[in-house]
Amino acid sequence: MIYMYVITGILLLVFSIKPKHMERRNIYIVWITIICIELVADLFLWNIMEFYYFAGDVQFNFGVMLIKFLMAPIFGILFLNYMPNSFSHFIPYWLLWTVFTIFFEWTAVYFDYLTYTGWKLWYSAIFYAFIFPFLRWHYFYIR
Repeated sequence: MIYMYVITGILLLVFSIKPKHMERRNIYIVWITIICIELVADLFLWNIMEFYYFAGDVQFNFGVMLIKFLMAPIFGILFLNYMPNSFSHFIPYWLLWTVFTIFFEWTAVYFDYLTYTGWKLWYSAIFYAFIFPFLRWHYFYIR
């Protein structure tokens, strides 16, 4: 759990000092959207299907909630903040972020923040391959 607190702290620091190319309104909308996607996915995959759990505990706790409400939205906003407008430039950017998030999830498993009980890392790879184009579409839609 310490690993995720450190990473979350670093992300908060980066998020607070990096210039933002997004309007505050759009940051807010994207933040809420990502939290909703994550909560719905975790409700189904964690609580109902029991494919994984967090922080060595099958029960939802405040530390996990805090990390989830900060980490995924910050990653998503950083992704959108530097995303190229051109689709041809977006493709390598999308692939790079997909590889990065798969690696990051692997580190979460390695440091025992995330425990798979039926989930596989390649399932996440499929999810990440779809979520980044969705975030792009969503961002262009709300702009």
